[in-house]
Parts: sequence; structure tokens; C-alpha cells
Amino acid sequence: MITVALTATIDATGMRVWRAIVDPAQRPIWDDRILGEIQSVHPDSRTRRAPRRTHASLRPEPLRRTRWRFLWADVPLVLIDEIHRVDGHERLFGRISIGSMHFDQTTTIVEESDESGPHVRLGMKLVANNSIAVIGELVPRLEVQRLVIDYVDTTLRLVRKHCELDPRPSTEPPIHTAVTPSSGSRFVPS
Repeated sequence: MITVALTATIDATGMRVWRAIVDPAQRPIWDDRILGEIQSVHPDSRTRRAPRRTHASLRPEPLRRTRWRFLWADVPLVLIDEIHRVDGHERLFGRISIGSMHFDQTTTIVEESDESGPHVRLGMKLVANNSIAVIGELVPRLEVQRLVIDYVDTTLRLVRKHCELDPRPSTEPPIHTAVTPSSGSRFVPS
């Protein structure tokens, strides 16, 4: 397994960074790799498919699944971003799929404050297999590692740029279109 974990310090409030990460309406604003959201023709289309008989089918249903048209290394692909578990406003556990590549993802948000103002340490960890089959070929370990590092680094830089350029007042309205932590870690539909 390949594990890549990187962090970025962001001069913004924790709520601002949380909103950028979990609100699907925010993602196309800060991520220039997003070409658009893919809307399902049938809202319940997931339940109409026959269940898969794979190891992946043993995973719990995500709290939220968003599908995007995504440009990665000048190749248009489908990015599926799933949030499986939320621990407060500090930690998200999920899975991303980019084309035929699948990664387990953990995102951490740690709020800090000093005399210069609020800061957030945003961490992202992706875990991938050593090699990935892509269109009949195997992508070797070092190339997979390079791809994962590039994805994480670019994502952290884009979130930091967005949150630092678009400061919001500390009394932001509640998030209505995103995953909101609660005792049951529920999804709040839009």
C-alpha cells in the first residue's frame, strides 16, 4: 500500500476551511480541475443496480457521494468523492475514485489561533494500492505514488488559495448542503 500524507497551514477560520471541503457547491469554485458535476438522471439510480459481489460492496454506504467531471494531467476523467464518516468538524473519512483508481482518504482540520489571527492546519492522507490497472496496463508503484502526491499537494494548495483569498466573517450561516457532524453523523440534504 502507498500512503501519502501532507498538510498545509491556512490563514482562515476552521468553519471556512470545513465549508470548502464538505460543501459540494464550493468545490467547483476552488478546484479548477473540476469541469462540472455529474447529475444522476434518477435520484435513486444507485438502488436500482444489482448489488456487486466485490470486496468494495462490503463498504458502508457513504453519507454523501458527489460525481464530478475532472481534469487530471490533461485527461478528462470521472471523480467520485464519497464521505463515509465524520468526526466533529475535525476529521472526515472517505474514498475517492478517479477513473479506475480508488483511494481511501482521511482529511483533518485542526484550528489554531495566535496574535496574528486564526489558522487551520489542513491534513490530507490518501492510501492507494501499490499498482493500479489502467486500460489494460499496470501503473507501477512509483508512478502511483507520484500521481497521489500530485493530487494531494494540488488539492491542499487550491483549498489554501481559496480560503485565504475569500475570507468570510466568523458568524457564517450554517452549512445546509454539506455533511454536518452530529451524534449520528448525518447528511443534510440540500
